Amino acid sequence: MELDFKKVLNKNLVGKGLRNTSVDLSVLKYYKQYAKTYADIHNGIAVLSDLTANWSFTYMGAIAERLHMTPSTRKLEINSIWEDFLLERVHPEDLAIKHILELQFLDMVKKMDPKERCRYQANSVLRVAGKDGQNIMISHQIVYLDTPGEEFPQLALCNYTLLADTEDLPSNRNYIFNQVSGEVYPIEKQDVKDIMSLREKEILRCIRLGMISKDIAEKLGLSVNTVNRHRQNILQKLRVRNSHEAIRIYNKMYHQEDTSL
Repeated sequence: MELDFKKVLNKNLVGKGLRNTSVDLSVLKYYKQYAKTYADIHNGIAVLSDLTANWSFTYMGAIAERLHMTPSTRKLEINSIWEDFLLERVHPEDLAIKHILELQFLDMVKKMDPKERCRYQANSVLRVAGKDGQNIMISHQIVYLDTPGEEFPQLALCNYTLLADTEDLPSNRNYIFNQVSGEVYPIEKQDVKDIMSLREKEILRCIRLGMISKDIAEKLGLSVNTVNRHRQNILQKLRVRNSHEAIRIYNKMYHQEDTSL
């Protein structure tokens, strides 16, 4: 079975509306101000996502300079719940773990009493490419915000802040946390490298050999449309723009050289 955690998350999170929010505007205004204040105080990045409208508001602190984000890349509003301008800089293995954890988090809080949901947050540690391609260790937290009405979730807040260079990272650095009781729920055991299906790995091997979609389809007994769909899924999963980058990142995930899969 093909695993694509981002697609599953998107299906479970995004409402049917396009820009027409069902969130009370006074509530939205309150949380927008909170997100801006958080980014200013912590010098981080805060992303407030309206899941009912598939829209996000971003607020940048001083860390944006460390991440080498020019004014043109600091998008204040995004027609998506995904802050791709930042996520595309995250190491692919960390990104996969983040999506797995957030899917676990969403499934968990959906089963809770509505009064309890906002007591929980999911924490991840991400390697993010900064200036000169050097990785910067970033702490990421996501919470679902308290909103009126039965629809859930409506609003999510993601906060990105810098980790201290001298901070000792625990072996389990991806977990769900109850902010009141202090109870920690570790990420469910799952092989992150399984984000790539066997079929996608086959297609990547063919691409590595220089084969075009038509040749791959004939070799694997698939239609060209099916091959192209798999190729697009590969790019989305690995957060890359083309097949050459996909091969390089996939090799990196498996600690292999670029010359082989």
